[in-house]
Amino acid sequence: MKNPTYKESTATLVEVAEAAGVSRQTASRILGTAAHKHKQATVDKVKAIAEQMGYRPNLLAKSIVSGRTFSIGVLVPQNNAGDGFFTQVSNGIQRALLDTNLLPIFLHTSDESPEKDQIHRLVDRRVDGMILIPQGTDVAPDYFKEIADRNIPVVCVNERITNVGPLDFVGTDETNGGKAAAQYLIAKGHTKLGCLHWSERSVNLGMRQNGFLKEAETRGASCTTIALPGWTLEENIDRLCQALQSKGRPTAFFCVSDVYAAMLYKAAEHCALRIPEDLSVLGFAGLPWGEFLSPGLSTLSQDGGRIGEEAAKALLNRINGSTNKPAPKRVKVELVERRSVAAI
Repeated sequence: MKNPTYKESTATLVEVAEAAGVSRQTASRILGTAAHKHKQATVDKVKAIAEQMGYRPNLLAKSIVSGRTFSIGVLVPQNNAGDGFFTQVSNGIQRALLDTNLLPIFLHTSDESPEKDQIHRLVDRRVDGMILIPQGTDVAPDYFKEIADRNIPVVCVNERITNVGPLDFVGTDETNGGKAAAQYLIAKGHTKLGCLHWSERSVNLGMRQNGFLKEAETRGASCTTIALPGWTLEENIDRLCQALQSKGRPTAFFCVSDVYAAMLYKAAEHCALRIPEDLSVLGFAGLPWGEFLSPGLSTLSQDGGRIGEEAAKALLNRINGSTNKPAPKRVKVELVERRSVAAI
């Protein structure tokens, strides 16, 4: 039943088109999801006139005619909901959709709300596409097949899914980020390097580590790898202190995550080592709290905002009928230089 208190726009699409001196089809595309097909001057003119006339599109009516809902689903892992990187990704997605009629629906996934259930919620709402941030690369192929069978466009972010066929993917240039870390530390004069990494299998962290190790070897630097068993200081402190107290320890460490870098700070304090006077530390991620460590953490920063924007653009292209073969897109990291790395 129609809400009796809701008033429709006072201007129609035809009236906006006439006032702007364009066809109804042109006005519809510009005020819909295909503004990119027209010159920017025309787009600006039509949008300004629509704003002046108080025009608002009736997406419900469009949905009935087109069979589309003008919405997209975005799944974000619950345990990363407070992570600065995934917040940046979400903001980037929203920014890229501001000038379209597509509404993002953000849902968190967790043990209580698993990916499969959340995907079903989005499928039931007939979203026009999905941006997924999987919790790992080994996802169950059955419900991804369900999405594919329904011809719902999908873009994966951060984790590239390979066991369900080719999908559009946008993520960080992990390998070249690892290479950049080695280049930076060696340029500072360090030739005895260390690499802190996770003992479990992780595609992204592994790419960072491999890029770092290969570049260090190419440039003639020695490198000690230290595998950490978990993600809490309690799990890792003994292993870290053992590494820092060993004879001939590295002068600089690359940590595949800023979280590990923060743990190394604690271990250095425990071992009465000063950063960067006695030990240089370089992180990876660019998490916002890194600047508040003492000294501020130098790190390779992921551009989550750009990744989100590129993911939204890839999905828009797919929704608008792009038949290009899905291909991965990786966004470069940026060195954020603070005071945790010394030149020797």
